[in-house]
Amino acid sequence: MRTLWRALLSALLPRVEPDEKPYRIQLARAAVRVSLIVLAGWLVVEVTMLLVLQPYASHGWRFDLAAIVVLALIVLAADRLARLGRTTPVGYLLAAGFFLFPLINAFLVPQDIYLVNTAFLISVVAAGSMIGGGPAYLFAGLATAANLATWLYARNTPAADIHGFDLATGAVFLMAQTIVAMALAAVLSFYSSYVRRSISALNEQAEQMTELAHTDPMTGLANRRWLMEQLGREFSRARRYRRPLSLLYLDLDGFKAINDRFGHLFGDEVLTGAGRAMKAVLRSTDLLARIGGDEFVVLLPETAIEGAHNVTAKLRKALTSYSQQLGPAVPVMSFCAGVSQLHQDDTTIDDILSRADEAQYLAKGTGPGHTRSEKELVAAPPTPPHGFQQ
Repeated sequence: MRTLWRALLSALLPRVEPDEKPYRIQLARAAVRVSLIVLAGWLVVEVTMLLVLQPYASHGWRFDLAAIVVLALIVLAADRLARLGRTTPVGYLLAAGFFLFPLINAFLVPQDIYLVNTAFLISVVAAGSMIGGGPAYLFAGLATAANLATWLYARNTPAADIHGFDLATGAVFLMAQTIVAMALAAVLSFYSSYVRRSISALNEQAEQMTELAHTDPMTGLANRRWLMEQLGREFSRARRYRRPLSLLYLDLDGFKAINDRFGHLFGDEVLTGAGRAMKAVLRSTDLLARIGGDEFVVLLPETAIEGAHNVTAKLRKALTSYSQQLGPAVPVMSFCAGVSQLHQDDTTIDDILSRADEAQYLAKGTGPGHTRSEKELVAAPPTPPHGFQQ
């Protein structure tokens, strides 16, 4: 029973995805404007008939004017909900308003139901266009039932004899209205689903394009662009909340010799495998990026420089273990690393980047497999950064 109730609620109150919301709100605002224009035109017609056709004043005009006022209030309430982003209530409110008017009018003036009851289709349009799915069929079914009920009522009134309420006319009218209402609900439901699928497909394409823009095509790691974006975010967050942030700059040792001896295809496979092996020992919050050639950068949020040295040891062990799996013909791989951390007086990401780059350059000059920290830059002669050129 609970499952059935949830399914019913899901059908009558479909979830509006965030990406759909602007479209739904725009549609709701357009429906409100069209409704106000229709009501204004109707009011002009009613006033004109009241002034020109005096017999018309003897019946119906009070209800029509009251209906215009009530519907205008409903439309204005719907406009307010649309401004608040509540698209589903807007659809139900407009659909219910334009459903109740012809229903009440058909019982008050039964001889006019062939004209008035066509207004039920407005409720189907309102529900289908702004909500879609189940609500469109719901109001189509209600319109069919209301058409039958009001026609049977009108047939039993004295006016039926002079207004064509024979069975043949009624059957044609009821069948035509049912077909139109259900077909309209089907079209609007299909269109709503089509819009939802189109938005979903566009989002998937956008995500794929974003991933391609942020991914190194060979290794599948983050590329320089994504590293810089993430570093900018983590830099701002760390400075704001006074949290530690460290950076590793890695340069593989002897990779050019592997390329020259075994070829670039094998070298590409080695780079991909090395990146995969090193990424496996990092936290989910860390970021390993390939910035070009055999150079990598590791972004370590919430990590001080001592922790960064520990991460460097893990990465070196993972790389060594991976290279040993390649066979005895391939030399054991390692890297030179430069380590830096965020300083209180750093103003841009270039500050932490340049120190990591200089420390790596110092490590490279010391020999393969070495790690140097920014703390050692004070005692060493200054060297120009060579890796990051913005």
